[in-house]
Amino acid sequence: MCAEVQGQLPAYVGRSLSRGRRRLVGLHLRRCAQCQSAFSAERDLTSGLRGLAVGRETPPEGLLDALLASAAQPGMSARAAVPARGAVSGARPALSLALLVVGAAAGTGVGYAGWKGVRRLRGR
Repeated sequence: MCAEVQGQLPAYVGRSLSRGRRRLVGLHLRRCAQCQSAFSAERDLTSGLRGLAVGRETPPEGLLDALLASAAQPGMSARAAVPARGAVSGARPALSLALLVVGAAAGTGVGYAGWKGVRRLRGR
């Protein structure tokens, strides 16, 4: 019985148990010193956690301005070794198109030559 009651102590402290279940847990707590001790610990823990949630920290004065100023300055992306826009991304569309056409033609040629070679071998 104690294990069941101690498992329900968080709900008992948070007042989320049904009225009947709350009454049964309360009756057991009046008779059992071990569960009373566990109830005390649960109540202290819950009130301590509620105390932590009440205090709200405010950010330091000027933090937003400092962050915005930092974001406006060139950062790591401005000093990156790889440019943000290159031949493939559209900075030189003619070069990109030429590379794609040459690559497609080379791939087609290699594929066709391979196909012809296999056909000749099978035909012999």
